[in-house]
Amino acid sequence: MKYPRQETSKIKAEILTPVHIGDGTKLEPLEYVIKDKFYRVNLEGWLSTLSGEEAEELQRLTGRDYAQKTILTALRRFVRENIDLDKYTEWSADVSDTVKRRYEERFDAPENQLPMSPFIRTGNRPFLPGSSIKGAIRTAYLNFLKKGAQSLSEKRRADLVEGELLKANDVKGKGDGLRFAIDKDPFRAIKVKDIFLPESSTFFTEVINHNKKDNRINSTSIQILSEVTYSRLAGKSATFELEISIDKKALSHQDSGINRMHKDLTIETLLKACDNFYKDALKEERDKFLKNAIGGEEINKAYQQILDNAEGGYLFRLGWGSGLISMTISEDLRTEKRYGKSKHLINGKFPMGFVKLTI
Repeated sequence: MKYPRQETSKIKAEILTPVHIGDGTKLEPLEYVIKDKFYRVNLEGWLSTLSGEEAEELQRLTGRDYAQKTILTALRRFVRENIDLDKYTEWSADVSDTVKRRYEERFDAPENQLPMSPFIRTGNRPFLPGSSIKGAIRTAYLNFLKKGAQSLSEKRRADLVEGELLKANDVKGKGDGLRFAIDKDPFRAIKVKDIFLPESSTFFTEVINHNKKDNRINSTSIQILSEVTYSRLAGKSATFELEISIDKKALSHQDSGINRMHKDLTIETLLKACDNFYKDALKEERDKFLKNAIGGEEINKAYQQILDNAEGGYLFRLGWGSGLISMTISEDLRTEKRYGKSKHLINGKFPMGFVKLTI
């Protein structure tokens, strides 16, 4: 028997608000230098080559108690003034004026460590992991299935909720209850490639947490210095191409283990699910955060700009700062009761991670 061929689409993606997907590290001031740009330096490689006066100066600085805060700031200055950035830069990125100013103002303040959250990289190039994109698509598709289901049988672990919606649960063994069966997961037939971001498409900026207290929106003391993508609404266009493939044979073959309810799944179905879910999530997030709030006018305008700019395509959301509403398929399954009370914002108004997809 002949089975349908693989469906593959290359999709244009335009970043509407900055995206951050971190690598799980924090760069400390001795690991980078900020001048005209942000430079991630190979400190160990450079120190191993020091000789003469520079080596003597380093020995003088480190010969005392290294834990003393004044010595840490002296080392920071020694690195910035002496390292050869042409030879010992691993990678570089743009940096906002705000971060430059904060770096200079706090350079000699030992209590300010200025940790930086870099974008995930491979081969020193920032990229969007296909697994992260696939996970965001999966959340939207599960929401689509839940809307079509009459009800879930009971409150369960997250994997069993997914399994019930995807018809992918199985019996562990006699008396052992249910388990999520990976071989029945329709998303094993869906592939999303990693995407290298274009050159000079990221920059370090300040992400500031805002909360609602006494019905007023205020910035908090939580300020995070992160590498994010450029974006259309925050001032500089950034686009990339996304490739999604569906193995139609795996979905339709009766012996694949995947429930037949998914046999007609298409890329367009997934994109429509994304558009519906992330638009609903945006509206719920906006309403919960800004309802009856004073001082949220510019933030409200930013949410509307996202919706306006998503017209003609499919809204999508990705990365850190997306928030619980955009990461949970429905309100009744959320365990956190205080969601919607705060948001990480760029430029004091832009929520993070929104992308427009166009076939």
